[in-house]
Amino acid sequence: MKLLYILMIFPFLSCSAQKKLQIETILTQPARVTSQDPKTGRVINRSTNIPKTKRIEPAIIMQAHNEDKLTFILKGNISSGGLSINNVKKIRFEKGVQSRDTLTLKYIVEIKRIPGKEGANVAGYNYTKEESYKIPENAKIIRVELYHERLDRSHDQHLDDKENPKLVAQQFFDFNKIQY
Repeated sequence: MKLLYILMIFPFLSCSAQKKLQIETILTQPARVTSQDPKTGRVINRSTNIPKTKRIEPAIIMQAHNEDKLTFILKGNISSGGLSINNVKKIRFEKGVQSRDTLTLKYIVEIKRIPGKEGANVAGYNYTKEESYKIPENAKIIRVELYHERLDRSHDQHLDDKENPKLVAQQFFDFNKIQY
């Protein structure tokens, strides 16, 4: 009987939706498009893929804030398709750097490259992750930066220059103006 209660409680203990990375596939669907060539006036019929799922613009959004804790959402998208499969491996936090009263938090989206062909109806992946950070007492301005790892297209490998990721979003939170 005790074992049954323990097994019933186990799913609730392992559930941590706050820190979980959510990944959604950006889907497209094939469609016929008719257009007119402006030079010749000829009507051209062609096939193209029209997005079914909207791409999420990279952003950092504050969810909650109190005296010692900041909760925010990191969101964005990566492209994938054709002869390469790019997927989000994880979002890595690099140690916050503090300069006077400004604290910079750096998050890097690690992209895993899978050999093979992506499906014809997949254009990429949207990702969302909720993060929280304990604010030091002397930090009044917090800058959150979101980076993507750069991929070397010629060798299908990650670049050796891991210190130079691409900045895709940044947000400033100024707590000088907020009164408690």
